[in-house]
Amino acid sequence: MELKTHLRDEIDWELPFPAEEYADRRQRVRAAMAKAGVDVLMLCRFPDMNWLTGYDMIHNHLRNPATLVVRADSDDTLFFDAAAHTTIVSLLPEIRDVVFFDHGPMAEPADFDIMASELAARGLAGGTIGLQFWGWGPHSSVIEALAERLRAKGANVVDASLLVETQRLYKSPREQEVVRQAAAMGDNALEAARAAMAPGMMETEIEAVMTASLMEQGCNYPAIHTMVGSGVRSGTHHSAPTHRRVKEGDLISIDFCPALHRYHVNTCRTFSIGKADDRWIDVMEKAAGSIDAILENLKIGDPLTRADEIAHAYIEKVGLKDKAWWIGGYPMGISFPPDWTGAYWNHWEEETFGPTAEKITVQPGLVFNYENQFDVWDGWPGGTGCNFIETIIVTEDGPELLSRLPRTIVPSGG
Repeated sequence: MELKTHLRDEIDWELPFPAEEYADRRQRVRAAMAKAGVDVLMLCRFPDMNWLTGYDMIHNHLRNPATLVVRADSDDTLFFDAAAHTTIVSLLPEIRDVVFFDHGPMAEPADFDIMASELAARGLAGGTIGLQFWGWGPHSSVIEALAERLRAKGANVVDASLLVETQRLYKSPREQEVVRQAAAMGDNALEAARAAMAPGMMETEIEAVMTASLMEQGCNYPAIHTMVGSGVRSGTHHSAPTHRRVKEGDLISIDFCPALHRYHVNTCRTFSIGKADDRWIDVMEKAAGSIDAILENLKIGDPLTRADEIAHAYIEKVGLKDKAWWIGGYPMGISFPPDWTGAYWNHWEEETFGPTAEKITVQPGLVFNYENQFDVWDGWPGGTGCNFIETIIVTEDGPELLSRLPRTIVPSGG
């Protein structure tokens, strides 16, 4: 099977980025490879492949054979995929050299021999080859099988799981524009949901309003299910919408991401059906200042952990520490199901399960969320918790808020 490049003449929709954007990304990755002593990089994580080629395929299973090969010494790339995806790959101008496996979408044992032989035929199997042993993608047994074949060809196989993710942390001007567009779409969806909320409405109906608004604006499905929790479920944090019908006095928490060209912007707001109990309002009004404190005090060049220091000090100062479930966040960007988080978090930990992410600093192009999550089980009317999440983008002038919506509890209705 070969590329059907003639299909590219029929592309009648706007592609997310121009060729020069992808060329710049490849150059950044190649420079990072040279610095790390990696001659060849074999990528199987969907966000990384998407960032470098625009590849967007939804069947992200444990035996997925799709792999992008990047070289430190050349801008030439090589792509492996199942023949079932010939049309998907043929419609991507950034993919020029492909080896298709003549079978369905599941990797087969012979594929690893083919991959190793193809690299050897190109003179790429004898150096240091970086594989991605960690992350959402093929099962580790699949990666180990590939590593075994490469070692048999003389390769020195190393773990390069985070090499590309680290390059993706700081967004280009074009990426920043996509992030801003996604944020605006998210605000529109929240306003649509608030206008539609009414007693008797199921949580799933609220999600339907959100999803319809986002899709009508051009968003993708997000990497995590939209979270809606009402009443006694308002403090569940990580739960999908249910058939529960909202009632007068309920709190309603909505935690979601608009995802435009796979770029995610995390936003969460707590609404109420009618007026919320004053104690909930007090918590949220006090907590809202934690974001202001970050915006005022986080400086370019600071370690990202500084955001945590600022927010935690503020929450303790206003007396909310005992109610806080989590005060924190993580960088945002390209994501695929089942998760929109990656290896990096605002609080950096040297001891991790998996590869250790680098310490990162606050620089223009960094995009990260920040969460204030509170649990209250003292019988306050309306719920068991309240929360908000903001996404912040760093510009040349410092951190900037992406949402225009208030962080306090807002009653339902137009």
